[in-house]
Amino acid sequence: MKYMFFIAAALLVLTSISSCGKKVEACANFNKTEYSVNDTIFVDASCSEKVGTYLWEPQEGLQMLGSGNTSTERFIVLPLPGFLYRTIKLTVSNSNSVRQITKSALIL
Repeated sequence: MKYMFFIAAALLVLTSISSCGKKVEACANFNKTEYSVNDTIFVDASCSEKVGTYLWEPQEGLQMLGSGNTSTERFIVLPLPGFLYRTIKLTVSNSNSVRQITKSALIL
């Protein structure tokens, strides 16, 4: 019984140490550096680490083609007068953390 405290303390320390490395890291890459209206933008976030869920959010001037919850997604560039860029938000998460990044594509 006197060792029970030490065993419980050791388990607590091990649990704390193992959860430190489970923070999610977000990254995403476009398939090209510039696009035109009506082009399809392919974005790949498989470079993200320790991800449990993905959430893609197209901003104004983009239409998402997929479900928005996988590591890759496609977007159609819509006409949007006066704007040279289209922006996509990506939120990745797991049970320990959440990260959000914003990526912009140049529209010519």
